[in-house]
Amino acid sequence: MKNSDPPQISPAPGARPHVVVGRGRLGRSLAAALDCPLLPGHDAKSVPDGSLCLIAVPDQHIAAVAARLEGRNCAGVHLSGACDLEPLSPLADRGWETGSFHPMQSFPAVRGAEAFRHSFFAIDGSSESLCAHLERLATQLGGFCARVPGARRAAYHAAATMAGPLVVALVSLAVRQFAHAGLKPEQALDALQPYLAGTLANLAEQRLPGALIGPVRRGDRATVARHLGALTPPARVAYIALSLEALAMSREAGLDSTEADALQELLARPPAMDAD
Repeated sequence: MKNSDPPQISPAPGARPHVVVGRGRLGRSLAAALDCPLLPGHDAKSVPDGSLCLIAVPDQHIAAVAARLEGRNCAGVHLSGACDLEPLSPLADRGWETGSFHPMQSFPAVRGAEAFRHSFFAIDGSSESLCAHLERLATQLGGFCARVPGARRAAYHAAATMAGPLVVALVSLAVRQFAHAGLKPEQALDALQPYLAGTLANLAEQRLPGALIGPVRRGDRATVARHLGALTPPARVAYIALSLEALAMSREAGLDSTEADALQELLARPPAMDAD
């Protein structure tokens, strides 16, 4: 379950001390939230004995950092969403427990402890005791978690990327499309903020497929056809792919099969685009 209370970060009696390796945006944010030491990833070598070392460096550097770290009775945990535990094998070979602790949250800048509240953490570990520790850590940060083992990390991270960074790319496509309606980029982005916020609120309240609205959900073939004729080529590709998913949701929600089939045919053979 999600926690609604602010995080209270205080190590439990007998808990491992924490140390973060990596001074990037996520590393600095996490170290501040945990009030723990922060070491630079490029030359970190020794960590306190018995510590939980949270490695917050880019995926391609995890193995190199793991090869340098030294300490007795420690655990090494990377913060990657996509990687399994293999990059931490140099630590495992030295007897360390290894794991992963990925906050599904955006850090385009250093953020405060509130960034971790209500956030999901994908965890994995080489032992049940380490997984239990990471579960407690997610709770301490005000979040919630589930175990995502190595074989499923790529699928997990691809889904997270679709719902995060690629939403930003989708908004960029929409902003470019708004230019054809006469809106300047900053105007379009400002106009989209409350709309996006309302969509997220609907998802929280109505879930899926209840939060879906729009012409596909209504079976409005004429409006969808007008959209397809007005979209730029890149936006059109995205619109068709997303509309096909919306159509599947609409069928689930009870859209008349005749209307749904007509939309399916339209999306499979869209009309020619309007000339500029």
